[in-house]
Amino acid sequence: MRIPKHALCLWLALRGAHKTKDKLLAAGVLHSDLCAFNCGERESLEHLFFQCPFPASIWMEVLGKCNISRTSLLWSDEVQWMTGHTKGNRYPASLKKLAFAASVYDIWLERNRCCFKNSLLHSHEIVRKVGFDVAGKLINCKNIIKVKGIIVYVLIGAYRKRKQRAVSV
Repeated sequence: MRIPKHALCLWLALRGAHKTKDKLLAAGVLHSDLCAFNCGERESLEHLFFQCPFPASIWMEVLGKCNISRTSLLWSDEVQWMTGHTKGNRYPASLKKLAFAASVYDIWLERNRCCFKNSLLHSHEIVRKVGFDVAGKLINCKNIIKVKGIIVYVLIGAYRKRKQRAVSV
């Protein structure tokens, strides 16, 4: 179970292929490699996922919504943790995989919004977007009704309300 645009973004991140500011500076495209989220650090893949305070706060909130209680890890450790804890296609593993890919995707989008449009959404809004993306995918899964996890019902309820508002407008 995957969302194609999220899977592509995650695949690029896993291969270190995103053009972060450290790479653009080395190529002579930019004059500064400071983080787009204005934390004062150099922007690199490792920094962006999830060492920068802004993306780290998003990731920690998403982890909490997945009932995972731990600190944010370095990128390579985060990938290793996810690989070890998301075996199979059962609900808990699918939820974690979708949440991880959606978080990487939405953080990358927000980074680009900062760079190119000079605007920034609040972290809670990005977490909500991640939740809607995950719920939208899970709602189409036939096994979802059998799951009694509160997070699923909250996400699906919010997703349905959002769709109803869009239809009524």
